[in-house]
Order: sequence, then structure tokens, then C-alpha cells
Amino acid sequence: MAIPKGWSPLDFGGRFDHLETHFMKHIGPVYVRGAEGAHQLGFEVMPHMCNPAGICHGGMLMSVMDVGLAFILHDAMDKHVFTPSVSFNFDFLAPGQLGDFLICEGECTRHTKNIGFVTGRLVGSDGTVMTGSGIMKITDRFESNFGAESGKSA
Repeated sequence: MAIPKGWSPLDFGGRFDHLETHFMKHIGPVYVRGAEGAHQLGFEVMPHMCNPAGICHGGMLMSVMDVGLAFILHDAMDKHVFTPSVSFNFDFLAPGQLGDFLICEGECTRHTKNIGFVTGRLVGSDGTVMTGSGIMKITDRFESNFGAESGKSA
């Protein structure tokens, strides 16, 4: 399958200059589209992303939703900070089939200084595959604060 027009590979290196590799690079490729204020993540379901039944592994779906909704929170806040997940709920509605291109859509329902609330879905050509909602911690760690010490308490 060709990647749909308007999508480009997700480049965490461009967001966090200290990362030579990252989790999404290992499970991807994952793609991004949109300008500031309207980012979306998407991916083609490939064999290494599938479970023994030959459909997209739930862990892959949840990982993309987690990162995709973090991007949506960043867009709503109009700033990019580290937003680790506090809680997530996922509902699996249909299988992500091998070869499908799934897109994370969603919205930030509310955010305060310290917490963001997000909801969304992964959608393929046959409709919604998964829905989810989450709570994310909004930290004061901007890209410039990341680095070798980022795993330690600030």
C-alpha cells in the first residue's frame, strides 16, 4: 500500500534532539500530517504489528492512540511539552486488518495547568477500529529541558 498523500514519517528526532531512537521508531513506521494546531498520526498495519490472528495487535493500537492524543493535547495547549499518560480507557470495536491505514482522530475536551483530558478514535477505511479517552499529566518539560537527565526528577 502506498502511504496516502499528505503524510510524512514521524520524526521524533526533530522534536527531541537528544533522541537517536525512540519507542515509536521501533514499532512503526508511523506517519504524521497537518500543520501546527492540527496534527494527526496514522500508520499502515504491517505484519510485524500483528498478533497471531493476523490482525493489528492491541498494544500497537493503544500506543498510536496514546501518542496521537498527546499531539492533539499539545495542539490544544499551543505548546509542546512532555505529557505522560496518567490513565487511559480503550474500547476495541473492530480489527485493524493487515494493509489498512489507520488514522488517529480526536479532541482535547479540557486542560488545566497540570492535567489534560483527551478522547479519540482510530479510523480505517471500514470505520472506527478503536475508541479511547485519557488523562495526561502536563509537565513543565519543554524540548529544551529534555536530554540525558530527562528521566530524573525535575
